[in-house]
Amino acid sequence: MMDAVITAHGVDPMSALPIFDESRREFVPSTPSAPAPSAQGAQAADASSAPVAAARAVARERDDRLSVYRACLARIKRGLDAAGDNADAEIVGDLMDFLASPAAAKALADEHDHQPIYAVSAAYIDVLALTADEAVAAQTLARRLVALGYELPRQGGDTRGWKRLLLWRDQLVRGHMPPELPEIYERALKFARKAPSSLDVKAALEHATQPPR
Repeated sequence: MMDAVITAHGVDPMSALPIFDESRREFVPSTPSAPAPSAQGAQAADASSAPVAAARAVARERDDRLSVYRACLARIKRGLDAAGDNADAEIVGDLMDFLASPAAAKALADEHDHQPIYAVSAAYIDVLALTADEAVAAQTLARRLVALGYELPRQGGDTRGWKRLLLWRDQLVRGHMPPELPEIYERALKFARKAPSSLDVKAALEHATQPPR
């Protein structure tokens, strides 16, 4: 019976009994221990943090690649400086500066890096398609991504970038994408419905990849 009570409430009833303080020679109230988090709550927390963890893993991998490139270039530059080849050393220095800039992260990003923003774009396409042609919605989002410096999906077998973006959305809907992307899509969908015409995909991406408060 006692085990059933502990299991049901997560607190041992015996922990509420007073304890005898040897130094004070009297009974004093005990401090009840906090209930342990339920397995269901832990699973919910893990699920909510999945998109964030995936995005951070991609960013770490990209940063690691950039660090390797910069280290290699630094060795080359030291050799050129030692040889007195100042012109080439300056060119290598400029390249090192570029690799340390935010523009390099986008230039070196592969399609996997862009998947979260594609999921956000898919959400905006679906929202805009409620009041406009789907092809027009996809073209609008494709132009928006390009303006922000993102590459459009490379896969899809079509020369038109907006069409490949639409095909990417179809693959997401069919469940052919990594498991964290549908959750990003659903969160972005809720965000986009509030102000679809703003096309604030960067704010939507930030909202969709942050754990709920």
